[in-house]
Amino acid sequence: MRFCEGEGCTDVAKVGNFCAACSTKQQPAKSKRHPRDAWYQRAAWRGPYGVRRWFIKYHTVCEFIEANGTACTAKSEDVHHTIGWKDVEDEHAAWLIFLGGIQGEFLQALCHRHHAAITMKEMMFGPDQKECR
Repeated sequence: MRFCEGEGCTDVAKVGNFCAACSTKQQPAKSKRHPRDAWYQRAAWRGPYGVRRWFIKYHTVCEFIEANGTACTAKSEDVHHTIGWKDVEDEHAAWLIFLGGIQGEFLQALCHRHHAAITMKEMMFGPDQKECR
């Protein structure tokens, strides 16, 4: 048992997070976005001269290597961060990692399929699944 998480409610939730009265109400979804996710919308990343566009321009083929050693030959569409940057305490260090380091050493060009697969694995099993590639 715990206190109900309904807005302004002081009742007890016997099952789950809400009491019987609040469980029937539509509860707003809590945002699971990280505060630094907004960095992806900045011109330094997404703009016409941003890191994302620069990296894909010079890395045109997906850099994913299968377990058997074969390389993907699809066109690169997404840029993946090989090092976790969102929870780095020092904001300047996080910004440097976010932008890919000095020469893009913390980035990897991927096709959309491989980027989605890697991101899903990290979301399911935690950020400790992020590894340098």
